[in-house]
Amino acid sequence: MFHKTLAALSVAALVLVGCGDSGNTGGSSGAETGAKLTMYAFSSSPAEDAVLRKAIDDYNKKGRNTVDLKVLPEYDTALTTALSGGEPPDVFYVNDNKLPDFGKNGVLEPIGDKVDNPGDFYDTLKQSFTYKGTSYCAPKDFSTLQLVYNTDDLTAAGLKPPTSWDELTAAAKALTKPGHPGLVMNAEFYRWGAFMAQAGAWPTNDDVTKMTMDTPSMRTALQYLGDNHKAGYFATPASVGAGWGGEAIGKGKTSMTVEGNWIVGAMKNDFPNVKYAVAELPAGPKGKGTMSFSVCYGVAKASKNKAAALDFVKFLTSPDEQLAVTKEFPVMPSRKSLADEWLAGKPELKAFVAGGDYAKKSVFVPGFKTAVDTLNDGIQGLAKGNKTVDDVVTGTQKAGSDIIG
Repeated sequence: MFHKTLAALSVAALVLVGCGDSGNTGGSSGAETGAKLTMYAFSSSPAEDAVLRKAIDDYNKKGRNTVDLKVLPEYDTALTTALSGGEPPDVFYVNDNKLPDFGKNGVLEPIGDKVDNPGDFYDTLKQSFTYKGTSYCAPKDFSTLQLVYNTDDLTAAGLKPPTSWDELTAAAKALTKPGHPGLVMNAEFYRWGAFMAQAGAWPTNDDVTKMTMDTPSMRTALQYLGDNHKAGYFATPASVGAGWGGEAIGKGKTSMTVEGNWIVGAMKNDFPNVKYAVAELPAGPKGKGTMSFSVCYGVAKASKNKAAALDFVKFLTSPDEQLAVTKEFPVMPSRKSLADEWLAGKPELKAFVAGGDYAKKSVFVPGFKTAVDTLNDGIQGLAKGNKTVDDVVTGTQKAGSDIIG
């Protein structure tokens, strides 16, 4: 359900909206009944849309409230317009990288700690939807990045899935041939960030008050990736005529890629005859590392039906409903307690779930998109060979420092 690339939403135009409230938000027992709720969502596939509609139908049949779902093709524009216009949907999807801006602009009702058993959500996901100590919304599901590889290619080369950086380089080298680099992945923070984490590096400190690009560990991560691109063992999807890593491995243009569990649906639909498997990303100098991506159910601060909206979100994030909604899809339940049951029918996706225990969240602070854009520009230049590690480090350090001081 996640986008193959993560485009940040500009929320500078968002304005604070009024705080109508028709009831307490403490739980379904106190929720008003008979409310007519509107929900905004974006689509990942017709099949997932159908599952969401079934969940809403099931909720509506309970007779407490009714929900009208609007799946919007221009989601970001429609949501921004509704929020700034003072007529927002009661419940809506919020991507993790947009949460800080929404929190700063005061458009979300803080319900993250008001759903049932909030301690059951993965810690990284809870952090992703927390701004200045306030938990704003409940994680819907999540994905992590891991190594996806063509099983026939590795078998033919006599290789096992690599477990360290040295093994990854050696495997990529062995699998590289003219027009076919061993590993293909997008040149962007939302892929390279996993390697930064493996090196013990990150663009900022934990509380996002200081830039930490200029460190030996960050230089180690960038140098490793840059050297493999320079050698031709790693490459970008565009360089092999593909739109993303999944297409590259599906069309046989590479043997390995770094992608999230959204690749499962794409491979099933577009490349059903390609044999592939998933392994945890190789450990770096500081151990395992990956990134998590998530969406939460937000409730509008200006909703006139907050208690009913919370009742609906509690329903969607209940264990039974999470399992039902994620049963047919590779996105993973956001509740830790559901991992084993969910994996019982998808053992081949174990690596993605394992990443939930050590994944880094990809969100920062309001306005940080400028720094990420600068970092991405540097990463792309490093991959092409027209920028140096120093260029990436100093450029991003300055861009980030201008934002967070």
